[in-house]
Amino acid sequence: MLLERAQRLSTRALAIKGKRQAMVGDAHRELHLAESWHLRRSAVQGSVDNRVYAHGSAEQALGALDLCPIAALGFKSAGALTYPWLLDAAAEMPGGTYCDHMRIALENAEIRRFCTALGCWHRFQWKRSVYQRELLTWSRKAIAQDPNARWRRRSVTLRQRYLVDLIIECLTALHPDFRAPPLEKRGDAHDFIRDFGGNPVFWHQPSRPHFEFFERI
Repeated sequence: MLLERAQRLSTRALAIKGKRQAMVGDAHRELHLAESWHLRRSAVQGSVDNRVYAHGSAEQALGALDLCPIAALGFKSAGALTYPWLLDAAAEMPGGTYCDHMRIALENAEIRRFCTALGCWHRFQWKRSVYQRELLTWSRKAIAQDPNARWRRRSVTLRQRYLVDLIIECLTALHPDFRAPPLEKRGDAHDFIRDFGGNPVFWHQPSRPHFEFFERI
């Protein structure tokens, strides 16, 4: 009897779920995208994430996951500047790995500060190039250029709302009298984000640190 009741409840729940999904399917999909956009994509065939994780596992095998990834990026991109740093570290720890020697070098406050700044600069350049490439790909699509496209009449997505709020926050800080227009439709939010410069993260790039400082040491 309990089994029959459970089956009836299950059938009813599935029916309710089906109706609910039909009513709020679009919102549900947007919520799922907003919540899961940062998750691993290794299950996707051909995803670059697989190579990213492979390189990360190599760093893990050398015990280098404690290193600041931004400082490490700067260190690896500093070219010939790192050679004397590594030689000094190798003299201190002859049997150490490259990661051990990089860790020792980054204990120097000036080197760490320089590498962190350089890493920030490289990271910004790469992320901005990806962002701009995605915008260019989207802008070339026919539906992006169609002012009467159906997507423009849909509700604002959660990711659009996040960017709109971030832009408004930044513009209000710069111009206290700024007032954003009401944005309820996806097309209006799209145009607002485009017209006001896109993601504020990429409005101003960090300065590239001067290599000459360390060349004189």
